[in-house]
Amino acid sequence: MSGEASKRSETETIDRIVLIPPKGILEKNKGVILKKLNGDEKMWVKGIEIPCTQSFSLVEVVVDDDCEVCPMAIEFVSELAATCPYVNVKLYNITYVDSPFPVRVTPTFRINGGYIFEGMPISAMQNRILEEYLREGYIRTHPQLNDVFSKVQSFAKSNNLYRVPNTTVFKRLLYKLLINIDRYGYPYCPCRPLKIPRPSASKEEIYELNKDKVCPCIYALSDIRMRGHCLCGLFWSKEAVDRYIEERQKKYGAIIKRLEEFEKVFSYRELATRILTGESRKFLEAWIKTLEELYPYLPED
Repeated sequence: MSGEASKRSETETIDRIVLIPPKGILEKNKGVILKKLNGDEKMWVKGIEIPCTQSFSLVEVVVDDDCEVCPMAIEFVSELAATCPYVNVKLYNITYVDSPFPVRVTPTFRINGGYIFEGMPISAMQNRILEEYLREGYIRTHPQLNDVFSKVQSFAKSNNLYRVPNTTVFKRLLYKLLINIDRYGYPYCPCRPLKIPRPSASKEEIYELNKDKVCPCIYALSDIRMRGHCLCGLFWSKEAVDRYIEERQKKYGAIIKRLEEFEKVFSYRELATRILTGESRKFLEAWIKTLEELYPYLPED
């Protein structure tokens, strides 16, 4: 075995966290990993909702010895593994081994071999950002996603309905449906309480008591006739969607108009031209200033 191959084969497993190889920054942070796995105070995942289900199983993190942010990434995934019994972690130190997937920066995270995000958010919004990353990875890599999405599309099409026009809300509802599949075996409506006879009840027992709540639930069409959308807000009538868009247009129309004007003046092609001919920084500074002025007025969703 060559020296390089030998390096690649070196691993150490601490509970559900694999160090590849256990050198450099990973060696230095073993104590942190052990503390987190043994119940040390949570700093990163405290207060955020994490999909602790069998479908959310593998988080890979690429770090290196020269990365100042990477210790926080190691601490974060250790907390994640400690909090979620179904999460397994692989930490790769690319000072010694090649990354298992292409990376531009460290740390870089890959969830379930699919969804990748870069860097470690360090701001007042970090918990929310991390939660969104985890949810996004969970949704995109869930084995039942296509089935749930197809059922939503089919029900909407056959009843001349539309899915909720707000993409953020749509993702949250998808997330909750998938969570219910993992927990209870079926995509129950997120907004209707389930009848669970006892903690040890099987998924089929729960289904027999709650089959009317499997999405799309039997109450959806009557809810839509009454309020324009179903109780959880997944399915909407055309009239309700039109009202929603009209209200958003009234509320944010001035911003949209400003962005349209902005688009006419500022373009990547123009920036490329300025790089070649001069005043590129001045041009980009004006661009950034305009976006900063608009940012506080954008909707959070």
